[in-house]
Amino acid sequence: MDSAARLSVSSSAESPAASASSTAALGTAFVQVAAGNYYSVGLRADGSVWTWGRNLLGELGIPDTTAVSSMVAPVRLNTLPPLNSIATDGYGYQLGVARDGTVWEWGSRPGYVRETQVPRALRGLSGISQVTTLQKYSFGLGSDGSVKAWMKDQKSGDSSQPISVKGLKNIVQLQSASDYICALDSAGSVWRFTVNTSDNQLHFSVPIRIQGLPALKQISTQHAYDAYGVDRSGKVWKWSSIQASSGTEKLYVKPVSIQPSLQVQNVYASIGYMLLVSRQGEVWMYDGKPGRSAVKVKGLQRIVSASAGDTHRLAVDAKGQVYGWGANNWNEVGVARNAGDGMEYAPVPIQRPITIRINGSLLPASFPAVNKNNSIIVPVKSIAKELGGSLEASTTQEGTTYKLQYGQTTVTFRLGSAEAAIQGRSMALSSPVSMINGAVMVPASLFKQLGCQVDWNPNLAELSIQGK
Repeated sequence: MDSAARLSVSSSAESPAASASSTAALGTAFVQVAAGNYYSVGLRADGSVWTWGRNLLGELGIPDTTAVSSMVAPVRLNTLPPLNSIATDGYGYQLGVARDGTVWEWGSRPGYVRETQVPRALRGLSGISQVTTLQKYSFGLGSDGSVKAWMKDQKSGDSSQPISVKGLKNIVQLQSASDYICALDSAGSVWRFTVNTSDNQLHFSVPIRIQGLPALKQISTQHAYDAYGVDRSGKVWKWSSIQASSGTEKLYVKPVSIQPSLQVQNVYASIGYMLLVSRQGEVWMYDGKPGRSAVKVKGLQRIVSASAGDTHRLAVDAKGQVYGWGANNWNEVGVARNAGDGMEYAPVPIQRPITIRINGSLLPASFPAVNKNNSIIVPVKSIAKELGGSLEASTTQEGTTYKLQYGQTTVTFRLGSAEAAIQGRSMALSSPVSMINGAVMVPASLFKQLGCQVDWNPNLAELSIQGK
């Protein structure tokens, strides 16, 4: 029996802890996250977008995998250009702003069960710096502080020609919820307006300035009425408003300061609770009920941003590491679902995303590589295809046998086995053959035995395979 070379995350003299400190400089640090309904999206400093969790309705925007109900580890959307920011409606539809100011979309398609929209650019949009979306209609913040809006046809999936929202200028942040939009301007004032599509055209109420608020530096919306913001001294404010029958906006709850003892950097609102990130990098959860105090989330330090989903939460620390906690039945937290109740009651670091390059190019695969027991395992069929090989399966009473053909070399193996046969000669595998999210996974070191050059960069978490 021949011993297979082991390709693992410890193949470098530098430890994972040491290499993590350099992730920000290398671009692998996460800078933004979005917790959707049972799924998650993350943006890294290098502009790449990664997604994980439920894919039952095509939420992840991954081609040809709507039959796969969820992704257990972050998978890269390789057809997107480098992005500067991302946004989600929370229910499967995402937008992103590319570094050239164009807008891209991906995710579930309304009206189409289990279909996905792979990443594509939206026409007629340029010079955009930020977006927010309710899927049916979306809004973009121009680099000049103006606001544009467009509709999405629920049948064709096409977007309308963008139009300008009048009455707004010098806007620096947009937030949307239900049928209304909040806009924060450079002076710290908050403007609110509603949108409707009664005749299949976009109509906006006249934006009104919310009175009684100090100058704010960040805002977050929750549902049809409530909104939150952080002022420049670190206080959190809440206000509520409705649309009167005349079409004008009416403030029905005056702005009030909440949790005044905390010095807050950012607030992230969700249904029934909010996350407060303090200036010290702590995270606090608050249910908004009178007389109740915010509760500190233990195990988090130096947090710089977060996202509050309906059932799970995400946070990013100063090194760009993402932590998740809450419901994890669909792997949305970023780790494999546990065998118990599917909950992660304390924050856990998500599985480190792994980039795969084949012959120097990104692997156009819909399945992620995974670090399993300190060994990198990869989707064998996708890699074989890019190398010019093939993978076939044959089923007998003894089970399913897989045959990997690469050039003149044949490798056979079975699920669950830590052995493979190359040209009939038995060899050990550094990790058993497994199936994850419908993909057959083998140790990356197997391709080294086939004559390929296999390199692992622990700093970039990047696997490179060069064909022979």
